[in-house]
Amino acid sequence: MSAAPAYSEDKGGSAGPGEPEYGHDPASGGIFSSDYKRHDDLKEMLDTNKDSLKLEAMKRIVAMIARGKNASDLFPAVVKNVACKNIEVKKLVYVYLVRYAEEQQDLALLSISTFQRGLKDPNQLIRASALRVLSSIRVPIIVPIMMLAIKEAASDMSPYVRKTAAHAIPKLYSLDSDQKDQLIEVIEKLLADKTTLVAGSVVMAFEEVCPERIDLIHKNYRKLCNLLIDVEEWGQVVIISMLTRYARTQFLSPTQNESLLEENAEKAFYGSEEDEAKGAGSEETAAAALPARKPYIMDPDHRLLLRNTKPLLQSRSAAVVMAVAQLYFHLAPKAEVGVIAKALVRLLRSHSEVQYVVLQNVATMSIKRRGMFEPYLKSFYIRSTDPTQIKILKVSEGQNPYLHLIPALLLHF
Repeated sequence: MSAAPAYSEDKGGSAGPGEPEYGHDPASGGIFSSDYKRHDDLKEMLDTNKDSLKLEAMKRIVAMIARGKNASDLFPAVVKNVACKNIEVKKLVYVYLVRYAEEQQDLALLSISTFQRGLKDPNQLIRASALRVLSSIRVPIIVPIMMLAIKEAASDMSPYVRKTAAHAIPKLYSLDSDQKDQLIEVIEKLLADKTTLVAGSVVMAFEEVCPERIDLIHKNYRKLCNLLIDVEEWGQVVIISMLTRYARTQFLSPTQNESLLEENAEKAFYGSEEDEAKGAGSEETAAAALPARKPYIMDPDHRLLLRNTKPLLQSRSAAVVMAVAQLYFHLAPKAEVGVIAKALVRLLRSHSEVQYVVLQNVATMSIKRRGMFEPYLKSFYIRSTDPTQIKILKVSEGQNPYLHLIPALLLHF
């Protein structure tokens, strides 16, 4: 009878003295050595002419990176395979290079011509990966090459490559801010893109490179509002934050106009002592002297923004809900801003970290709109399982005029 193996395929196990330990590789489904000091076996597999061995080696290397292991000493062996004809191998090689290109800049520079050829590859994933690696090399000498690659990628037929070009713009700007004018031209071009995949990335590039260029948003405002519902969650947060800033500078504030109308009505009702002394004839003169204020009519583009962001209050992402709540708090009329209260209360059922952020914002909002959360008072009751920080926020008088009535004795339950 043969001896039992020193490891188990499912759980792994300890090997005998002097033998390397083995583990299960979730990426390749095979067993590989966990002795990562020399990686001689992986180097040999990468030097072979068999694509199957190279693919197996790259799967193991990527699995090592995912586990937090240092695989930087394999860079020379991996970078030699960047020109491999096998698409699967090439994809994994680019994944590795994106991770270590910034650390091994000298060796990465030797493969610049290969990356440039990758930008012409028929596969969109290879083109995007080549641009991602190229923008990860933080060497000023290749700035012109990076700029040319970004401009070409911005006109690529693949939305995924154009999205990668938008991600590369802030990287190049941080490396050489003198390229700002050319990068703004690329941003302006990408802002006109009609695909949802590109929208969030280019708005992020806009916010990092030229947030003061509000004029670039004017002609794309309605398109961004209409695309918003179909953009990925990360992009929704970025676009909503930018549109909030845009709308606060370009549209009249409904809240401010309401306060002005109330103030004028109050002055007209009470009058002044001088007006009373002048008599009835002077009242007509004073009335004529008052500027005629038209009733507030919301701009159609302002209404478009509120209408297209309201459904996102039902988003599964707490960040998206908070972004929409911020937008409504600053831009919605007084009669409509109450819709965010229910959405924020719903977030109080989330993890404690989310609860803390939501309660902080509720406290800030309640200072200006004290009655907004009154119908949901029960949601702010203290629970025995609440962390101390959340208990303190719930009894804060700044949130709601009624919350301070909650007995402090509940803290002991």
